Amino acid sequence: MIRILSLSCALLCGTVSLFGQKKLVDEIVAVVGAEIILWSDVQIQKNQMKAQGILGDFDDCAVLEEILFEKVMLNQAKVDSLEVSDDMVTNELNKRLDVFVRQIGSVEALEDYYGKSLSEIRDEFFESLKDQLLVQRMESEVASDLNVTPNDVQSFFNTIPKDSLPFINASVEMAMIVKFPKPSVEEVERVRNKLRSFKQAVEDDDEEFETLAALYSEDPGSSSKGGALGLKPRGTWVPEFDAAAFSLKEGEISSPFKTDYGWHIMQMVERRGELYNANHILLIPKVSSEGLNTARTELDSIRKLVVRDSISFALAAARYSDHERSKNQNGMMVNRNNGSTIFEMDELDPSVFLTIDTLEIGEVSNPVFFQDSNREKGYRIIRVVNRTEPHRANLTDDYQTLQNMASEKIRAETMDRWMRRRIDETFIKVNPEYHDCAFGYPWVKESVVTKHSEPN
Repeated sequence: MIRILSLSCALLCGTVSLFGQKKLVDEIVAVVGAEIILWSDVQIQKNQMKAQGILGDFDDCAVLEEILFEKVMLNQAKVDSLEVSDDMVTNELNKRLDVFVRQIGSVEALEDYYGKSLSEIRDEFFESLKDQLLVQRMESEVASDLNVTPNDVQSFFNTIPKDSLPFINASVEMAMIVKFPKPSVEEVERVRNKLRSFKQAVEDDDEEFETLAALYSEDPGSSSKGGALGLKPRGTWVPEFDAAAFSLKEGEISSPFKTDYGWHIMQMVERRGELYNANHILLIPKVSSEGLNTARTELDSIRKLVVRDSISFALAAARYSDHERSKNQNGMMVNRNNGSTIFEMDELDPSVFLTIDTLEIGEVSNPVFFQDSNREKGYRIIRVVNRTEPHRANLTDDYQTLQNMASEKIRAETMDRWMRRRIDETFIKVNPEYHDCAFGYPWVKESVVTKHSEPN
């Protein structure tokens, strides 16, 4: 079965997906406990799957089974009195609406697309999202007691035919120590004074905020748009943005304030409840060449201590690294694609690949220039913790991968057993039109055909 869909589209694309359908009368095609499934639900979901690019030829039978699966979980979640708070639903809805706003271009475009205000769109999708979060909560409850032991992993591995073992690409695990030189006090004050002069020029009507942002802002995401952030809910940006935004009146410009990205001023455009639209200008204090050279020299000294075994790399990272995310994890670098410490070789940034290409396991690179996601500049040294060549999976080198595979298998088997028990215990009726479907589960018990009203 294809398990259901990311909500950023599932709540939003689906409402308009039905408009091209030809069926004149909607009808109930199935009932699960107190939950009903309409013909239109099946069509909407089928179109969502197509819109998301999910491969396969999904007929009504396959899509109906997917919905039946979820409705059993939703019905049981309500029977078990599971809850998700309104705040949780609101926060999740904000995130997903924000994704769709970015896709469609603006809040105004979204409102025009649906022919409704943003608040009306929220109201329409609130209960649907709440149901989906309840389904997720029920699924977590079913799998909450799963504990994959080493024996489970060994047994799973033994069931895989040798010629069917997964092929593991070449990979590497790395740790790093980073030094970020700080800009001088004089440089920080220069930046703040520059932002103060921008603020004064706009307030004196000598300049337009948008023009200054386009000319001087160092935020690549907004400078070309005159510093515009767009209408976004509280929590979209860093906390300092929210603090500045909700202290400003429309048209007002903030004093310079600092974030991890640099120094900013913000101009409030409009506020709608918890949403705000603002422009901003970002300036980043420059680090001197002397500061960068000092960072490189410090790292070279640290490297020599590590190479001589005067200090372990992990302790040196905890003691000396300026990279907060890695220093307390023995300096280990984390793959953002999957959250693990393992990088396949084709996932490496070219600069990292060139740095570690000739290093053996345990060796430490010379200091190399580094710029992080916040555009902060410095130097780092990288240690190769482990390497694997392309190979068939084995328990020695790929235990974590095999453990994840075993866990997924056990989770699927647990869910299958739970679902079959619940189908036996739950009132389910399916329209006779679908009785000949090649379902994977025994949904067909008795039939029901109930006409519904015509769709608007």
